[in-house]
Amino acid sequence: MVVTVGDPEAEAALRRCLAMGADRAIRIDAAPLDPISTARALSDVVREEEPDLVLTGVQSADSVQGSTGVALAELLGLPRVAVVKQLDWSGGTTATVHRELEGGLVDVVEVDTPAVLTIQTGINAPRYANLRAIKQAEQLEIAVVPAEPGEASYRVRRMFAPPRGAGAEMLDGGAASVAGRIVEIVRERLG
Repeated sequence: MVVTVGDPEAEAALRRCLAMGADRAIRIDAAPLDPISTARALSDVVREEEPDLVLTGVQSADSVQGSTGVALAELLGLPRVAVVKQLDWSGGTTATVHRELEGGLVDVVEVDTPAVLTIQTGINAPRYANLRAIKQAEQLEIAVVPAEPGEASYRVRRMFAPPRGAGAEMLDGGAASVAGRIVEIVRERLG
């Protein structure tokens, strides 16, 4: 099953997933304002479906934020693993995941299911949908569920250009003298 949040234009992506082999699709009819409100909109549907694994993307392509999946896990009270690049799961009560860390390092962890995993691009090679599957997907019904994502999780109080400062001060010398000068600068600025 695949689920997305959005207006009717989002149904094209759901139909592609159906053509690739998904058995059902749900579109949550909401206009979330940020990743947290997106997670709120998803949480009721995911809770009702009771999946063993919830797979989300690591980050969105439009605003490049990476918090929807982990926020969803928190709202559902489920364990989560972020930036997963490999998944080994046979349908049991635990899954082994390889998650990408900074610098190309990989951490291998076991997670109890049900769980939420944010999936890194390139984890698999998607199957291509043939013409017959595409035509069949066009005939399948996409369930539409209304949702209220609530308010944005932040408020912009004001926006301004910061005043131009005097410029940077280059610090020379060894580590101890540079650290000492940084302490002096902080004390001067804090008064």
